Amino acid sequence: MQADGIRSGYVAVVGLANSGKSALVNALTGRRICPSHEHPGMTRIPVTSILMTDDVQICFIDTPPLDSGSGCLPVSGADLYCLVLNSNQLSAQLDSSHVLDFLAKIRDVPLIVAPSFIDHFPASLHGALVNQVSMAVNSTDIVPVCSLSGQGVQSLVNSVSAKIPGRVELFPDDCISLHSERFLVSEQIRYSLFCALPPEIASTTAVQIEEFSIRDEKRYVRTNLYVARHSSKGVVIGKKGSMLQHIARIASESASRIIERPLNLDLWVKVRESWPENREDLVEFGYVC
Repeated sequence: MQADGIRSGYVAVVGLANSGKSALVNALTGRRICPSHEHPGMTRIPVTSILMTDDVQICFIDTPPLDSGSGCLPVSGADLYCLVLNSNQLSAQLDSSHVLDFLAKIRDVPLIVAPSFIDHFPASLHGALVNQVSMAVNSTDIVPVCSLSGQGVQSLVNSVSAKIPGRVELFPDDCISLHSERFLVSEQIRYSLFCALPPEIASTTAVQIEEFSIRDEKRYVRTNLYVARHSSKGVVIGKKGSMLQHIARIASESASRIIERPLNLDLWVKVRESWPENREDLVEFGYVC
């Protein structure tokens, strides 16, 4: 990379629950760092994933849903915001008080709107989606996208790159995220819970890494899974440990791809009765500051 002329900065990707934010960040960076699942509110705290090319460095920040109840501006100080709107619910999302409140708070910051899930509509209607957004939102650009097929993703990268400030490099060449490997692995473990368990149990199971070390060139991770009810423990473990093995397999495969190192995952299930209702537990498990 050159020392001068680099476009480098931070882009906060925002939207309502199930708008496709996390899947879009993964598509933009080519890495599945952000847990993406149909269960609403998978993103509990901001997760970063960095895109690097010869002349661009962009740190995309996947943020908790605007309707998650925090009431705070997601990631203040971003160079650019990308508002993701579910095209299947476009009118409702444009009228959402959460979206309107967000738009009122960022009037002085560049905004790109990305209507998502455009694969659900014929190409002849994509222009109508853009027109609907342009009549409701004052943005610098509107780029319809489909994360699964990749449609519009490169156009969005180009639009974002053109609006990021020119700076010296902000990140080292091999940097894929501002988070530690430990955090990224814990998020993949949490993601695996939603892939394997009923949502009501997955959403009340906390992930806490107890050991994070290297043994025989493998990353060894000992992790406690805290369920909120005694009755959930058996479900998470499964018959003869089958469910726990299934969870470990999903998490190991996804985490190994991110950290580019074989991973030995040791999972233990413990009970912390009603932890989602206890603020001290929420702080300990990283759900609130």
